[in-house]
Amino acid sequence: MSKIEGIYFTYKPKGISITHSYSEKDFAEINQNVKSSFVLNGISVWNKESKSFEEISLSYLNNTISWFAVQNPERFHKTFDLSQLKKGQIKLEQKEIKNSNKEKVQKLLKSLSKEQLGLLELEHTFEMELDEKLLYPILNMEDGNYIAVDNKGKIYRLNHDHEEEVRLIANKPKDFFDIYNGQKSELDKIMYD
Repeated sequence: MSKIEGIYFTYKPKGISITHSYSEKDFAEINQNVKSSFVLNGISVWNKESKSFEEISLSYLNNTISWFAVQNPERFHKTFDLSQLKKGQIKLEQKEIKNSNKEKVQKLLKSLSKEQLGLLELEHTFEMELDEKLLYPILNMEDGNYIAVDNKGKIYRLNHDHEEEVRLIANKPKDFFDIYNGQKSELDKIMYD
């Protein structure tokens, strides 16, 4: 039901975060019917450096892989051989869905009203590093691009296909709502120019 849109390195905790996009219909169905969140243990991947299999815990959100822990995420593709997987004793650990990044983002956006916060998509926010900035998506444009906030409350547009991948669009969260009133199509000019 989903399509992988991006892979990002995370540093607290260390790992790799995988973002997905869904059609509006599929997203509504998932939110209504698929609320499971779990960690899958028992899958090992060949570590080329240590020449041994290493177990990796895979975190799933709504039955879709969303994150896995790895010490050097930026070297994952050089360290591990994904063509060599080994299945051990599979264990599922159910997890309560709690996003600590959401709490952090809510603090960064504390100047916004409840109605304005309701127009954002904070449930699945995550931390990513681009242009040496830590950014947290607050709107998924559903094509691999995002509107995000940094640790100072500045709002950016993130467009992975653009020459200028990260662009400041508002110095304060309230300023962002001068150009956005809940319709993502209003942001097309900002996103793609």
